[in-house]
Amino acid sequence: MGVYLGLCFPADSRVVTPQGMKRMSELRLGDKVRVVNANGSVQWSDVCAWAHREPQNVAKYLRLTTAQSGRQITISADHLLAVVSEGNVNYLPAGEIRPGHLLLACDTNPNPGTGRVEVWSEPVQRVDPVECLGVYAPVTTAGTIAVDGVAASCYASTRSHRAAHAALKPVRAAWERHPEHAANHHHGKRIEGSHAYIDRIARVVGKA
Repeated sequence: MGVYLGLCFPADSRVVTPQGMKRMSELRLGDKVRVVNANGSVQWSDVCAWAHREPQNVAKYLRLTTAQSGRQITISADHLLAVVSEGNVNYLPAGEIRPGHLLLACDTNPNPGTGRVEVWSEPVQRVDPVECLGVYAPVTTAGTIAVDGVAASCYASTRSHRAAHAALKPVRAAWERHPEHAANHHHGKRIEGSHAYIDRIARVVGKA
């Protein structure tokens, strides 16, 4: 088994669901997960597709640690992360993030006592290369996701979160019409475990 250059998160990364924290390896289509949008709003969003789902592969990742709370997110270098600059949220590839960049963080309590999920910015303290088991890239209907309490895009290998989200509109539309059929569409020929539509896009743009 070789080391894969993943575009995702490892198996032990965690997301928040209404029932509590769940590992990527435990996540399933239709699960609701906490997402943080570019305007700072927080909501639950359905996992409507997988861009990657490769449980047995070992991949190269970056582990970003924040300075204040010591939060850590492990993510592939090409995956987009929410970065706060001059009061605005932009999405940058994790490989371009350096100590001092501000990440968008959120509460990981599924049911905060105040009823309001807190969102704040935290500076990156360090970035370390790591190798981890599992390659997972869930796609939500919102196009964003909070992983280990840090806001991220669902997309990678692009400079534009907005363009990637627009490109996957057919996937979201199919989910909204027939969510019960979603599992039948995950038979990517080049990207293991991917939605067939995502797999075709990746081949067209040369990312698979």
